[in-house]
Amino acid sequence: MKIIKAVFFISCFVFFLSGCLLYAASGESYAEVRLKNGDKVSGRVVSEDGEVIKLENDFMGAVSVRKEGVSGIVYDKKEKSPPEEKPEKRGPWSGEFSIGYDKSGGNTRESNLDLRLCLNRKTEGNEFTVKGEMLYSSSNNKMDAQKWYNMIRYAYSFSDRRWYNFYKVENDHDRFANISYRLVPSLGFGYWFVDSPGLKFVCELGAGLEHSEFRANAKDKDEAVLLPRAFFEKAVFGMSRITQEFSMYPSLSYPEEYRLHSETAFINPINEKLSLRLSFVDDYNSHPSEEAKKNDYRFISSLSYSF
Repeated sequence: MKIIKAVFFISCFVFFLSGCLLYAASGESYAEVRLKNGDKVSGRVVSEDGEVIKLENDFMGAVSVRKEGVSGIVYDKKEKSPPEEKPEKRGPWSGEFSIGYDKSGGNTRESNLDLRLCLNRKTEGNEFTVKGEMLYSSSNNKMDAQKWYNMIRYAYSFSDRRWYNFYKVENDHDRFANISYRLVPSLGFGYWFVDSPGLKFVCELGAGLEHSEFRANAKDKDEAVLLPRAFFEKAVFGMSRITQEFSMYPSLSYPEEYRLHSETAFINPINEKLSLRLSFVDDYNSHPSEEAKKNDYRFISSLSYSF
């Protein structure tokens, strides 16, 4: 029952946060809707969902536009006609590399290094993603964090590209949680509730097998796990955006055990390639090793380069 309650309350929190962000941003933002026939409609965003965006301007009043006829939406806090943009020719591959480094001195000398790399190949109905992350930190020349995470994922879309199935392999290491490595192959399905340039919301559910090998004084463990996941992104303050990703790993073999991963980020573009990223990451383990704490959280500021 404890794990069911945890899933329920966390799911409610994620949907509540998504609704609050959407409500706060939609009432004051403006958008230019570009139709597939070449026409454009602009105005204040009154409401928006996965099917229709409703705008209001001084000349046409309230206008509802079905998204099936939309080629793109440009959001902005100021009501203005944006300059004509020349379409950028890009291949199916895209990527992002980010680095964050903090160092302090004095009575306590601390340093933190965070590296991330993500490669993505997206076509009409397929998506292939490779991701890698590494975190290292020390205090007074003594290491107090060493983590890395790798993921390979393939997804295939169907049913008007809203539903999709995915196949994923995750691998992570956490020295101070006594995890030598943890391998989780999984598969499942997902659904895009909203997928527009200014708003994205997707939920998915998977199942897999988790193999954990510990560094010392613990027996290796194999268990079946569920993998519910939710992702939310909203454009705010012009080109800036807020993202929220939530993943859970409840054990099917040991009902009282589960892991949670949450990352909230604010991303502010500096130019077309560079962005400033501020993140809050929280990892929770209901049954950690004897020397590890249940909750592990960190703030990360980093510079991202898109290519």
